[in-house]
Order: sequence, then structure tokens, then C-alpha cells
Amino acid sequence: MKRLFFATITVLAFTLTGCSTYQYSARQAGINRQDIQATPTIVDVKADFTKRVEVTSGWCHTKSDAMAECNYRAITENKIDLVVDPIYKIEYRILKRKFKASLIGFAGYYTNSRTQIEDMELIKKLTREDIEKYLIMHNPEVLKYMNAQGEVVNIYHNDGQTKCCKQEEPAPVEDKVPAQAPKKKK
Repeated sequence: MKRLFFATITVLAFTLTGCSTYQYSARQAGINRQDIQATPTIVDVKADFTKRVEVTSGWCHTKSDAMAECNYRAITENKIDLVVDPIYKIEYRILKRKFKASLIGFAGYYTNSRTQIEDMELIKKLTREDIEKYLIMHNPEVLKYMNAQGEVVNIYHNDGQTKCCKQEEPAPVEDKVPAQAPKKKK
């Protein structure tokens, strides 16, 4: 009788829990030997904003696993290289203690692959004027940094300290005493 009870409990436990577990990974190139080094590869990303990507994960034990499954399914099911501008919706079941994620984004494809050395050679060929034209074309905010001669001046990077272009000297401040307003009579 005890054997039958134990066998029934064991079969019931396997039936209710299920046996499938999955793990998802991202692309990476690992090199295990110290004497071999890889030259970084640079690619451009072509975003296809006409191809919307929507997927939903299964129930996972952690939020990051659910998000990784969404990313994996989006890439493999849509035959794309990456998801551009992904946003996630996370659902959590308190009683099950599991997460489910939904992803919405756009298709992205790698194009124009080149080594870092090849990319540096291309950059060396650019002139300052080419860079300024590029900045003006792709970032209208740059226009407010142009002086009267049309030169881009005083553009600050993220750290607020580094200047990438010529900076105008500030105009001298005149020493004037402000005029005092006449006193009101009571």
C-alpha cells in the first residue's frame, strides 16, 4: 500500500511540474586563449521601421529570463539581426512566482561590416568641415552653436568639459554702475 501511494505521488509530481526548462543567450565571441586577440568588428544597423516585431515569452522564473526569451524569439522567428527600440511589458503571477514578458520593437539588420582599423582609416580621411556639415545635417541643435561666419563653435560633449571645436572668446564686460531709480515720495 505504501509503495502504491509513493508511486502515485511521484508520478503526480512529475506530471504537475513538467520537465522543460530553457535558457537563452546573446551573441558573443569568447576567446579562451590569452595569446589570441580578436580585432573588434564595427557594423552599421539598418532599422526597418515598416517591419514591427511582437513576441511574448512563456512563464519564466526570473524577469531577465523572460526578457531574454522575448529577445531570442524576436530574432529567430522574424529572421532579423537585432530588435531596434524594444519595449517590454512584464507580467508577474504572485501565486506561481513566475514572469511573462511581451516585446514590441522594429526589425534591425547588420550592414557594412568592417574592422576597427578599417573604420579608423575612413575617419582619418574626413576633414573638419565634413564633420561640421554632418553635425548640422543630423542634429539641428548644432545651429545654435554657429557664429556669424557659419563656423560651429563651443559644442560640449556629455561630460560638459570637452570641447570638440573652436571656442569663441567671450565679449569683454564693461564696468558700468547701474542707474538708480528715483526714490518715491510718501
